[in-house]
Amino acid sequence: MERRFLRRMALGLVLGALTIIPAVSASAGSMPGREPETVRGRGFDHVAVLPALLPNSKENTSTIAQNNGTAPATIVMDIYTPAGVLIPSATVAYSNVPPGGTRVFAQAANSGLTPGFRGVGVISSDQPINALLVRDIESNVNFAKSYSIHNAYATGGTKVTLPYVANALNGLYNTRFAVANTGTTEACVTITYVFPGSSAAPVVDAGSGSLACSGGGYRIPVGGQISFAPTAVDGAIPMPASTANSLMAATLQTSSSTITVAVDAYLSGGLRKLASYDGFIVEPASASDLGTQISMPLAIKLDGFYTQYLLSNPNPTATTATITYVGNTGTYTVNLNIPANGTASHSVYEAAGGIPEGFVGAATITASQPIAAVLFRSKMTAPGSFVDEDLYTAVNGIPVNKATTTAKLPLIFRRAYQTGSFSGYNTWVSVSVADGGTANVTITAINDTSNTAPGCNAPGTYTTTKTINGSFIFYQNANVDSGLGASPPSCFWGGMTITSDRPIVVIANATNDLNLGDNDGLYNAFSN
Repeated sequence: MERRFLRRMALGLVLGALTIIPAVSASAGSMPGREPETVRGRGFDHVAVLPALLPNSKENTSTIAQNNGTAPATIVMDIYTPAGVLIPSATVAYSNVPPGGTRVFAQAANSGLTPGFRGVGVISSDQPINALLVRDIESNVNFAKSYSIHNAYATGGTKVTLPYVANALNGLYNTRFAVANTGTTEACVTITYVFPGSSAAPVVDAGSGSLACSGGGYRIPVGGQISFAPTAVDGAIPMPASTANSLMAATLQTSSSTITVAVDAYLSGGLRKLASYDGFIVEPASASDLGTQISMPLAIKLDGFYTQYLLSNPNPTATTATITYVGNTGTYTVNLNIPANGTASHSVYEAAGGIPEGFVGAATITASQPIAAVLFRSKMTAPGSFVDEDLYTAVNGIPVNKATTTAKLPLIFRRAYQTGSFSGYNTWVSVSVADGGTANVTITAINDTSNTAPGCNAPGTYTTTKTINGSFIFYQNANVDSGLGASPPSCFWGGMTITSDRPIVVIANATNDLNLGDNDGLYNAFSN
């Protein structure tokens, strides 16, 4: 069976309010208990424990698994303690999941776990799978929500770069990043922090004392993880004091194993902003997420919505980069210089590029050396007000040469839990043709018959065809071009597969209008 490790999870009390993944019964297909065992093999173990990320809050996780095979699948989720001991009563299994179909494992509804549990989740299947981990945090003060979505991958790299890291910038902007050992030997990790425009000398952190390997670097055991944050909250290792009040990029390197990194960006007060992205593999070259031409599948400056790109150059020499925005109002270019081992950024609200209000489209970043880029999406109260609302999402830019003709999305909603004037849970899907040309796409969406949204669990497969020039966004809540067939169902909660005659890059955003706070989570499609 294919085994995919997910980042460590935190489970708070079961909450009455809906989460981004409305709670489903975890008793379906529960398996009999087994003897305690230790987690073996390569691990994907991203930390999701951030109880002080937003004060007076509670946190839960849900896992969405999609059958990426060609035959019906049995998909199992086992949950282990941090020491690697199986909790038999928490195991959940689903059988006969159709190809392209999905199932949701909601830890808040898992009766085999106790409030306050933290541990490691392992998804197993007899077919290839795609997996997402969705996290929601609820405030104890006004029940406002904050959401984020991480893609789960089974492998890592020896060198990983993070285009956006903040350590209490202006006392408000923060990141926390978790580093998991995905290899078969102990990892010794050194972190290099760099600053925009080389405004300060790089800061190298290789650990010390019991935290460090004998030859230097933070020690991470096989299947283990460590995390870094502005403070030592919940066991995190504080970032170096010399990085305080700074915006940075970071590069992590190990010569002894492979690692994967998950980053959460958040505010330490006020707005409920929470966004997540995954670290970019630099080495080995065969697994690199860097590119000299990167597709950014969303760019927007409309009704207060806006995007910002953060770029990281992990190379020992400087590079130039050009962002070409293409959308409904025209084409706009922005030229950037990125120092060696440095970082740069661009927002649609900056003067460079002259991007007008009303712009919706995508962008391509062309660089003289391989770089990484992450996309952040936010919303102001009104165009140009520079007063943000809670909404905050992030997603990885994809090298054009990694675009594929198939994209798979494990989490798609249409009007789930719709009530009265509220639309409930919905998604939108952005499709960009990698070379900016024209593509013919076919979309197949399969409903999850195990979901508990009222009137939403009937079996259903919906097919759509569309010719896309450059880029296009399918809004599942719409009645036309929803990506759910000519006659969309009244309610949908499942997965989607997009095939194309040209390479494409796809992202999806899940949202709802039922809760206060940051209700959006953005993620990359699986291109396999």
